Amino acid sequence: SGRGRLGRAWTSQPGQGVWCTVIERVRDAGALDVLSLRVGLRAAEALDRFAPERIRLKWPNDLLLSSGKLGGILCEARWAGGQPSWVAMGVGVNVRKPEGVPGAAWLRDGTNRVDVLHQIARAVRVAAAASGPLTALELHRYRARDALAGARIASPAAGTVSGIAASGALLVDTARGIEEHRTGTVRLAED
Repeated sequence: SGRGRLGRAWTSQPGQGVWCTVIERVRDAGALDVLSLRVGLRAAEALDRFAPERIRLKWPNDLLLSSGKLGGILCEARWAGGQPSWVAMGVGVNVRKPEGVPGAAWLRDGTNRVDVLHQIARAVRVAAAASGPLTALELHRYRARDALAGARIASPAAGTVSGIAASGALLVDTARGIEEHRTGTVRLAED
């Protein structure tokens, strides 16, 4: 078992997935704001080879397939004074079908958990080494996987998702114009 954002539970049967935490020393505190997005993007790209289709991303930290939620990312930093001492980047991925979890997705049958772990660890370390806000190339790559683009949402603001900003903020086209939201849980308008 583990935990997700906002203390939500994440449980799975032994041998059915990969749940790991990679701890790194971060060189650029400014990169922490976009770290979970970077980890998600890198993990999705690395895990595509094991998936029945291209893995999509849901702001701020979900990995999705058309059949449901494949996994999630949780990044937490520990600070010493005004600088991060280290950051823990947790990634959980369903390798096999989780029993009794509605809305769950999993990787292709026959996928080896150790291969998945290897790909996740490499992706997380590359993401942790990056600095600054998201680059134009990262935004382009994220946009190609964005599961929320064009979706009508009720929360964190009522409107239509128009993407993410280099800062990692969710961009929502509202009646007042484009708003940037750094926190919150996305709730679709039709839910």
